[in-house]
Amino acid sequence: MHTIKAYVLPGAPDDAAQLIRPARPRRDWMNRTPDRYAYRCIPLSAANTMGWEILNPVNCEFRWNGLTPHTQLFVYREKELRFGPKSHFGSGVVTWELPFLFRTPPEYGLVVTGPANHDRADIAPLDGFIRTDWLPFPFTMNWRITRPDQTIRFEAGEPIARVFPYPLGLLEESGIELHDLAEDPDFERQFREWGARRQQNYRERERKAKTASPAENPDLDTLWNRQYARGAGSDEADQQHETVFRCRPVSDNRGDAN
Repeated sequence: MHTIKAYVLPGAPDDAAQLIRPARPRRDWMNRTPDRYAYRCIPLSAANTMGWEILNPVNCEFRWNGLTPHTQLFVYREKELRFGPKSHFGSGVVTWELPFLFRTPPEYGLVVTGPANHDRADIAPLDGFIRTDWLPFPFTMNWRITRPDQTIRFEAGEPIARVFPYPLGLLEESGIELHDLAEDPDFERQFREWGARRQQNYRERERKAKTASPAENPDLDTLWNRQYARGAGSDEADQQHETVFRCRPVSDNRGDAN
């Protein structure tokens, strides 16, 4: 197991352990799709659970007037905390100081993003990659306001960041090569068979939608193509296929000398 240590910094709240958790699969906008159909997109659900989320500690609101100085972004916090949102960089960037100093194993860093597929109006998370295998100083999480003169609210307990480890050498050791699909006849056959099944499913869905009465909602469960969810290739051979990530719960080992 690759252990990521999150050292709780001085001044952090007593319940700091409640501010970091495995990323959760549910999203409000996905819940609102018909029959929660968005969850049938396995890549979306997998990304939702990839890593650990860091939560906002306090109800807060932001308003930016569009000017560059950091003093032109106004931050309201329900209560004052050592760690929380503030205006620091200017240009409409909201900065969260986090109560954790992370340490990853050698040659691993942390990818830091906003929570995956978590839509917010008028503000966007800024991604980063941190050399947490040696850096002895905490990083911040930053969001950039994209439309001035709007009041933007974050609730306490709302995820503001996602972190997951990444091996440093993987990208440099990887490469993309272009090939003609015909160079691999067996793979091409699987591609065409897979596509034919998806088209058949799509035509059946369209047929049922056209014949359904206005008050009738076709059974989406019977219309869903499950090839990818099952990890089944064109030959129906089951693959090792995780549809979501199951990150380990955070273990609070404070006070443990080992």
